[in-house]
Amino acid sequence: MQLHLGGDRNFSYLFGDALSGEGAVVDPGFRPGGFVAAAERHGLKIKYILITHNHSDHMASAGELVRFSGARLYAGKNEVLEGAVVLSDGDSLPLGDRTIEILSTPGHTVGHMCYLFENRLMTGDLLFCGKVGGTGPGFPGSHARSEWESLQKIMRLPESTMVFPGHDYYGGEGEMPHSTIGYEKQHNPFLLCRNFSEFCLLKENWADYKAEHGIR
Repeated sequence: MQLHLGGDRNFSYLFGDALSGEGAVVDPGFRPGGFVAAAERHGLKIKYILITHNHSDHMASAGELVRFSGARLYAGKNEVLEGAVVLSDGDSLPLGDRTIEILSTPGHTVGHMCYLFENRLMTGDLLFCGKVGGTGPGFPGSHARSEWESLQKIMRLPESTMVFPGHDYYGGEGEMPHSTIGYEKQHNPFLLCRNFSEFCLLKENWADYKAEHGIR
């Protein structure tokens, strides 16, 4: 379930295993009561609270949700998040008889993580629909080369993998709350770059590119 619960067009997520009733939340930046209510409506008990990165709009209410739900908090080993169980690349978490796979995807932050459940990838601020996460002076700890490498990593997933981003930043016509790896490969200008140099050049000239191509 994709939820708008505040912030700068932030997306948060609730998903689970219906048979076991176990649920997980990704990036509870705002309104923890909204997650508890949604979980109750769907017959889920929140077991995991998963943080893609430690920017406040993605994790500010995590501690409160821990108290409300009794769930455990998890984040990447290079993110500073009090009380969090540390995750590393290649880890997995059981959810009923299924598995949440952990992918280390630094770039937007040094310890950024993505979470793969079934064929659904929660990408946080690594990859948006048609765009990518910010790097540079406005994002302390970010690293463009690491982001480029992380993007190449997730592009190796099956093209049918669904992309669920951390923000509703799609800038084209209509709405696109989620995408697929295959679609992003074909349409995302940052993923059409042939090498890291082109990627950096596009980042440096993104405002002009958006104006030229009618991207909001």
